[in-house]
Amino acid sequence: MPVVVLVKANVTSYDHWRTAYDAHAGFRRESGVNRDEVYCSPEDMTFVLVLHYFDTVEAATTFVSDPALAEAMRASGVIGAPHITITQII
Repeated sequence: MPVVVLVKANVTSYDHWRTAYDAHAGFRRESGVNRDEVYCSPEDMTFVLVLHYFDTVEAATTFVSDPALAEAMRASGVIGAPHITITQII
């Protein structure tokens, strides 16, 4: 069953964050992300919600625990620790 990783984060600047996020598309593909969706609050462009779709829980778990992901988030301007939840479509 498909697995979805939900990431809620505050960022210093949406434009800076989006540029960095787009630059890491290859990393996401190599990590097993099949599809992604990005949502942003129209009232607060510093809040983002990202959905990453995987084939397995194992792939999702490996992705979220990868130190390269944490570093990419820091470099993109994520403020504090993002809220990350692994869910499965049932």
